[in-house]
Amino acid sequence: MRMLFVIGHLGDYHVPRYEALMRLAARRGDEVCLVEVFGRSGFYSFPQTRRASFFAQRHECVTTLENDVSDAGGRWLNVFARLTAIIRRIEPDVVVTLGYDTPYSLWLCFVRRFTRPFGLIYMSDSKADDGARSSLKEWLKRGLVRRFDAALVAGERHRDYAEFLGIPRWRSRVGFDVIDVDQFSRRAAAAHAAADDVRRMRGLPQRYVLCVSRFVARKNVDVVIDAFARSRLADHAIELVLVGQGQEESMLRALVSRLELEKSVRFLDALPNGDMPAIYGLADFVVLASEFDQWGLCINEAFAASRTAIVTHTCGVARELVVNETNGYVVDPGNADMLAARMRTLALDDVLRERLSARARLAVEQWKPATFASNLMELADCVLDSAQVISRAEHE
Repeated sequence: MRMLFVIGHLGDYHVPRYEALMRLAARRGDEVCLVEVFGRSGFYSFPQTRRASFFAQRHECVTTLENDVSDAGGRWLNVFARLTAIIRRIEPDVVVTLGYDTPYSLWLCFVRRFTRPFGLIYMSDSKADDGARSSLKEWLKRGLVRRFDAALVAGERHRDYAEFLGIPRWRSRVGFDVIDVDQFSRRAAAAHAAADDVRRMRGLPQRYVLCVSRFVARKNVDVVIDAFARSRLADHAIELVLVGQGQEESMLRALVSRLELEKSVRFLDALPNGDMPAIYGLADFVVLASEFDQWGLCINEAFAASRTAIVTHTCGVARELVVNETNGYVVDPGNADMLAARMRTLALDDVLRERLSARARLAVEQWKPATFASNLMELADCVLDSAQVISRAEHE
């Protein structure tokens, strides 16, 4: 089988997934080629060391279409022309693309219809409760998604949504949102071994609750601050550390000042992925209080660092990776009192916190890059099985 993997920008998070796919393909005797549309990130301002290391190896069958353009977009005519030329040259059996509505994914639908046939799989972590939905937009999405053969998504709720959009359940798999658990765990353990030095270097308190998030409205970081104030954990010398950046930062700092928490809440700028295991590993636990979140990779990271977490039930990780009262807690979004109570429970009960953290580390073993690779290959095999795949003529 010849597979073409198309992605807007291969960031640090994506590299271990693609490397796992390369290893699996080599064992199977398959061929995988990568097309990165844009060579720069419009989201991450810090260096991406994992990405740099990957491209330094100069893998065969890896192409960046526009090196000096960010994934915010641009030069689409050139992108479409080069992508079409690559498809004609490689003649893939299956093409895997990020999203069903990105410009390059839409172009792949066009190319498949008017040039040569190939299986088409999209990757996504969208689910039904990701904010308000428009009936018209959902109808249009269903018409678009039916152009694809299969979907690799984040979790079971995401499979439900893919099915609603037109992908039969037997043509979807989970495992899109995974991280390099083993590497993250090793680095967190190393931070523990040199905890005092790490705290001094990073400006971290002795004990803290951690929230890693963009500072935007739907992330509800203000609710985390409010809940921390209500929990009175500052009275126990436990602080709140916020890692991130975004348009609401000034409002959040004003809230901290209004609640007189300046000595108990610390803001850290967004850090490179390689620096984060230490930040997670020395925390008591992690909070993700979003109004909704497609998944919540920060919780994969927390669990890999053997830290338990509190999440809202509208986060994709809830009931998939985070199981309430088993390896963490699931709360209602916007409920500061409920969140504060869970924060107190975890912070003040050392035995409970360590028990949930140990279970968290076991749970994330099922969410590794190998899962991404094996489930994606399984989907590709399914798509190429002419006995199972619905004729493309039915949905073209």
